[in-house]
Amino acid sequence: MKKNQEQWVDDILGSLQGMQAAEGNPHLHTRVMARLQQQLPDRQPVQLKWVYAMAGIFTIMLLLNVLGWSNNSSKSTTGVDIETVLNEYNTDNSYTSLP
Repeated sequence: MKKNQEQWVDDILGSLQGMQAAEGNPHLHTRVMARLQQQLPDRQPVQLKWVYAMAGIFTIMLLLNVLGWSNNSSKSTTGVDIETVLNEYNTDNSYTSLP
């Protein structure tokens, strides 16, 4: 069995003997560098109304999240915890968080 595996590995590695290394484009580096050095078109600044609109949307979303959390924390809990569930399903008390 071991010899068959070794022979198979040798056959696979031997199949790479006739392969040639891939050749890259010799002018690729100069093309990339020329593109990087090109002047970008003039960018227009963001209008002030859009800055205020995004700040307002962010503030509203933050307010809704805070209100949602405060409503959830103010509601009374049902009192169900892990001990109640274990007792209800008649399981032993040797539970862990690990599988």
